[in-house]
Amino acid sequence: MRAMFSLLRSAARRSLAAVLLSTAVAWGSPVATDAAVAPAPASAVRAADDRYITLDPAAGRAGSRVGVHGYGFGACHTYPSPETTGPGTTPEPTPAVIEVTWDGDTTPSVVTADDQGTFETDVTAPSDATAGTYDVTARCTVNSKVKAVAQFTVTSEPAHEPALALDPAQGPARATVTVTGSGFEDCVPDGGSAGGSGGTVTLTWDDDPLPPDPPGELDVADGSFRADVSVPADADATNHQVTAVCVGHEQLTAQADFTVTDTPGPATGPEVTLRPDSLPAGGGLVTLSGSGFDCSQVDLLWDGEPQATVDAAADGTFEAQLTVPSDAGEASYTVRGQCATQPDTAAEAVFTVTGAGPVTPTPTPTPTTATPTPNPNPNPNPNPDSEHTDGGVPAGLVVGTSLFGLALLAAVGAAFLSRRHRGPRWVRGHLTSRLRPTPAATGVTQPPDTGPPARTVRLEPHPDPGEQTVEEEDDP
Repeated sequence: MRAMFSLLRSAARRSLAAVLLSTAVAWGSPVATDAAVAPAPASAVRAADDRYITLDPAAGRAGSRVGVHGYGFGACHTYPSPETTGPGTTPEPTPAVIEVTWDGDTTPSVVTADDQGTFETDVTAPSDATAGTYDVTARCTVNSKVKAVAQFTVTSEPAHEPALALDPAQGPARATVTVTGSGFEDCVPDGGSAGGSGGTVTLTWDDDPLPPDPPGELDVADGSFRADVSVPADADATNHQVTAVCVGHEQLTAQADFTVTDTPGPATGPEVTLRPDSLPAGGGLVTLSGSGFDCSQVDLLWDGEPQATVDAAADGTFEAQLTVPSDAGEASYTVRGQCATQPDTAAEAVFTVTGAGPVTPTPTPTPTTATPTPNPNPNPNPNPDSEHTDGGVPAGLVVGTSLFGLALLAAVGAAFLSRRHRGPRWVRGHLTSRLRPTPAATGVTQPPDTGPPARTVRLEPHPDPGEQTVEEEDDP
C-alpha cells in the first residue's frame, strides 16, 4: 500500500512539474520567439522586391506602345571560360540577354542590363487584344530565376489606326503631292511613351526612299504629320504605293496608292549658264540661270562651297545672282546647281577669274604752249651793241630770249637723253647755257677726241622764232 502511494506521489510530482513547465513556456514564448526568429537582413527581405519592372503606361488601348523599365537584373550575366583567361586573371562578367515578352508572345523584345542592373525597352500591345489584364515578363536567358513580371490593362477604347492620305491621288510624273498622316499617336521616340513627344516617320515610293520637300525629318505631332513630295520623274504610268513608317517602331505603318497618269517624256538634263562667265580679280556679281531642274529648290555652290538656295519654277528654271568672292585669285572655278532633295540632279559651269583688276589710267595733262611775249619795240635793232641809245637791253628781248632759251634747251636735252640715255648728273656736268644778245652760229660741231666739255649752243632771240631744232652730226 505504501509502495502504491509512493508511486502515485511520484506521478503527481511529474504531472505538476509538467504543468509548471508548460506554464513557464507559455509565459516565456514571446521572449523566446523574439530571440529565436530574428528579422532577416534588409537585403534578404528586399531581394525579391529589388528585381522588378515597371510599365509606362500601365493601361491603354490595344496597339499601344508600352515602355518597360527593369531594375535589379545585375545577376543576369555570364563569365568567360577558363580557357580564354590567363592564370591569375579575374574574369569580368558579361551582361546576358534579357527577353521581354507580352503575355507569352514568342517574339520578345531583347535587351541587356547596364552596370547597375537596369534596362529600358518597350513592347506593343497587340492591335487585336481585347479588354483585360496581360502579363509583361522580363526573363534572363542564362538564368531563368532572374525574372520579373508586371501587368498591363487593355482598355475598351478602340486602337489607333495609322492612315495615309494623298492630295492629289493621281497625276503626272514630277507632280507635287501633299501627304497627310494620322493615327500615329503611338509613334514616339525610343524611351518615350504614348501621349509624350512625337517621333518621326519616313516615306517610301515603291519601297524606295521618298524625301519630303524641303528635305528633313517628318515629325509627328499629336499623332499626325504633313509633307509635300514630288512624284519621281521616271515613274511609269501605273499605280504606285506610298508608305509611311514610324522610325524605331516599324509595326506602325500606313500605305496609300498614287496613280501616275502619263509616261514621262524624254528627260531634259539640267543646265546652268553664267553671264558673264569671267571677271577680273576683285569680285563682282554674276547672273546664274538654270533649266531642266526637276525639283522645287536648287542649291548653288561655288567651287564646292554652298552659297545660296533658290526656288525653281514649275518648268524647272531659275535665275539668281551669285557673288564672286573678292579674294578669288586668278583661276577657273566650278559653279554648280543641284536639287536640294536630289543632289545627283545637277549641272555645272566654269567661271574664270582673270588677272589683277583693271587699273584706272592716270590722265595725261595736255601740254600748254607758252605764248611768246611780244617785243615792246616794233622795230628792234638787228645789230644791238654797246652803243644802244639807252645803254641797256630791252625787257621784251630779255624775257623772250629766256623763255625761248629754256624751251630749246629742254628740247635739246630731251633729244640728247633719248639718244644717249644720259642721266641728270651727266647733263648738269656736260651742258651749260648762257643768254647773249649777239647773233648765233649756224652750226655746232663736236671734236672727235675726248676731253672736257667742248659743246656750246648760242641762241638768237626773235619775236616769233617758230620751230627750232638742234641736230647732232658725227664727223666723217
